[in-house]
Order: sequence, then C-alpha cells, then structure tokens
Amino acid sequence: MSVKNIDFKVTTLLIVLLVVSGISAYKFLGPGVDDVRKSKEFIEKLYSINAVNTDIDLSDIKYEKVKSANNKTELTYSTVVTQYYGIDLDKENDVIGFAKKDSQPNITRVGIEEAQAMAEKYLQNIYGGDITLKSVKNEEDLPYYSFVFTKEKYGYSFYFDEIKVNINKESGYMDGYSNMAIRTTEKEPLININEDEAKQKALETFESYNGDGIVSDNIQLVYCANKIEKASDNVQELCYMITVEGNDSDGKKISWKIFVNADNGTVFNILKNGFEKEVKTN
Repeated sequence: MSVKNIDFKVTTLLIVLLVVSGISAYKFLGPGVDDVRKSKEFIEKLYSINAVNTDIDLSDIKYEKVKSANNKTELTYSTVVTQYYGIDLDKENDVIGFAKKDSQPNITRVGIEEAQAMAEKYLQNIYGGDITLKSVKNEEDLPYYSFVFTKEKYGYSFYFDEIKVNINKESGYMDGYSNMAIRTTEKEPLININEDEAKQKALETFESYNGDGIVSDNIQLVYCANKIEKASDNVQELCYMITVEGNDSDGKKISWKIFVNADNGTVFNILKNGFEKEVKTN
C-alpha cells in the first residue's frame, strides 16, 4: 500500500471522527447551550447595574435548562434555572422573563416613587427602548411593587406590549421581569380619519352587539395589532382607543374598549370589560 493511500485513509478517518464527535457533542449538550449562555449574560448584566443582590459570587451560580415549550413543530420558549433565579427565553434566545426564587418577609424600606425610578433605571439597561408607565400595583401582602410599562415608538404607546418589573420593597432589587415587546413590529403612524369618525365607528360596532352606547371623551392613539381578522399578519398599526359604555342584551351595564385603525377606520380589537372579545367577521 502506498504512502499516499495511507494518508488519504487516515485523513478520511479523522474527518469522520470529527463529524461523529460533533454530532455526539450536540446531542449531549443540546440546543440549550445558547439558552444557558444568554441566561448567564442576562444575570451578569443585572449584576453590573446592581439590579440584584451581588453578594453571591457569579462563579457560584449554576445554570440548568429545565423546560422547553413547543407549538406543534416550533419552539416558543425555554426556561433556565439557577439556585436563585428562573429565566425564560423566547425562540430567538432573548430573555422575556426573570424571577427571583425565594420570597422574603414583607418589610417596606423603599418608597413607591423611589421604586419606580429604580424600575425605569433597570429597564434603560436591560431593554433600552422608550417606555410609558401604564399601571402600578402595591399589594400589602406582597414583598414587591409591580410596575407595568408599555413599549413606545413615534410618541405612541403599544397598548398590549407590556413590560413588567417587580421591585423589592425592602432592598430595591428587581424580583421579577417580563417583556413580550421584544419581537413586535409596527408600521409608521398614519392618521387619515379624524376622531369623530373613529368615535362613530366605535359606537356603531358596540351597538351592533348591544343596546345604545355612550362614547367616553377619553380617547387615546395607541399601537395595536389586528385581532379581528384571522388572517392578519400581526403587524401593529396606530389606532384610536375608544371606550363605549352601555347595556348588553340582558340589560347589564358593560364597558368596551374598541380599537379603530387611524388610517382606514377598520376595527382592530375589542376589549370587553378588560378582555379581548372574539368578533366574527365575514
């Protein structure tokens, strides 16, 4: 056998071994390697901005992927846990949720205004986009304040894209975080119908399902995706958010928020007493 043939066979064998080793390593480590790496980077970011207690050495934190959720054939999110925290990531391995594991006694040393300032500071570092404060919850039996923000762009808020931050009442650290606004897309704002036209459309929509309605004067322009048309591409567009109050077919008092597209007057969404209402369309 010639030296060239021996060299060729040895080279071929090495290539095969490398391929097999790569496949074996992937099966052993799994696709969760990226999940863990992104989770570590997120915790390191929280340490760098003092959003969590830094007494625990970063090198002592152990990461483990424990859960993946799939929508038929597509991965929707995964969960990585440590001894102290849980981290949720979307299919692109962006962090969409964070929670501290242990609960603490309810001791208040941080005021609500100071806590809000801390929440906004943390979000500047881990999110970075423009936000608008939507609501604040201060429940006495919980050890943290809950701040709900919405994504903002072009000066308008994204009504359904909530970013939630829980701030510990004793330490001021971040006890929880969730962000579903990372992957949303939107069109540039277009306003081709006026407020009166939008109010009329909202009132007609309400009264087509219920009795007479009264339109509230509190009207806002917000971003919203089309949840009425089933074939919608889920791209958000600027809408008038209009509240209509009245009675349903049984005479019960009800309140709907109706989202009317500011460009063409199409109804994009309806919240019935705070919940999305499914409306059949032709």
